[in-house]
Amino acid sequence: MLKFLFAITLSLLIAAGAVAEEQGPPEEPTQAPELELANRYINALTERNFRTLRRMLHRETKFKDEMAGKDVTGTRDILMFLKRVHTYTESYAFVIDHQFFKGSEVVMIGSYYYQARGDLFGMPGKLITLTIPGVTMLDVDVDEQRIDEHVDILDYATMKAQLKLYHYEPIDPVD
Repeated sequence: MLKFLFAITLSLLIAAGAVAEEQGPPEEPTQAPELELANRYINALTERNFRTLRRMLHRETKFKDEMAGKDVTGTRDILMFLKRVHTYTESYAFVIDHQFFKGSEVVMIGSYYYQARGDLFGMPGKLITLTIPGVTMLDVDVDEQRIDEHVDILDYATMKAQLKLYHYEPIDPVD
């Protein structure tokens, strides 16, 4: 009887192995369309791909920087604002530590990394590197493949602290 159970168990394991081989390795989970659209937008934004951004924005898109008190509406005005902001930017990235969504709302938590010419901060000839932690919230329209709203909440206090490191303040010599 024991040999019979062993033979049945062995044949079941072999059959299961054959099915597993036919199926192959598990597939990578597909990203939700909301997250995929949000990531494409963030990539276009950080790559300063204004042509792609123009297609993803529309005349009623809202762009808000809550901490800076900046509020811009519409493709043309948003793109003008972004071009002006990035005049001195050498490189720009957003490293997402965590992201999630509910419905059309996508929340991205991470840090923006900037390398900018020092002219922007009153330090000509220097290359300034800043890391600004923050949250970016996007209202995405998957059907239209566009962004309805972009809200940033960035830690500008951290940016100011980093900028202080770039200033050289001479110490008065002791008499």
